[in-house]
Amino acid sequence: MPLTTDEKLLTLSHAVVEAFDKANGGIHPGFRPAHAKGIVLTGVFTPSSEAASLTRAPHLQRDSTPVTVRFSDFAGIPTIPDNAAQGASPRGCAIRFHLAEHVHTDIIAHSVDTFPTRTAEGLLEFINALVATDPAGPHPNAIEQWGCRLRRHPRFQPVTNPGQAARDRRRT
Repeated sequence: MPLTTDEKLLTLSHAVVEAFDKANGGIHPGFRPAHAKGIVLTGVFTPSSEAASLTRAPHLQRDSTPVTVRFSDFAGIPTIPDNAAQGASPRGCAIRFHLAEHVHTDIIAHSVDTFPTRTAEGLLEFINALVATDPAGPHPNAIEQWGCRLRRHPRFQPVTNPGQAARDRRRT
């Protein structure tokens, strides 16, 4: 797939990668800025005989599909221990179902049930707040201030009408 020529998107992308590099203690040549440490496996996915009746997903309509799976630690630090309380989590899992040449289905997941932002701009703010935070410094620190702004966002306010909230979420 060709690289975008959208200058705004390119600038934002570079800023996010630079923020990850700061959070990871610098650039680690030859490694990703996030999920640097991982393992890649290949195999064959074989769905149960009942799977095809539940969905139209192409990888469940076949007898089997070749897959590539990558398990990873979150950090962009390739030497981080897998059991590091800070930095290794959340864990990542990416699965690619190879349907045909240049045709695939991807599943990308991580081990927590939330993500701190919905946009790349929000992710950049979040990472910069992490980098600017000194846990031993005065409070509220940068990440606490970021969290306070997040909690004030209309998306996170209590709702009296759950049906309306669901409709609002679908519109955003």
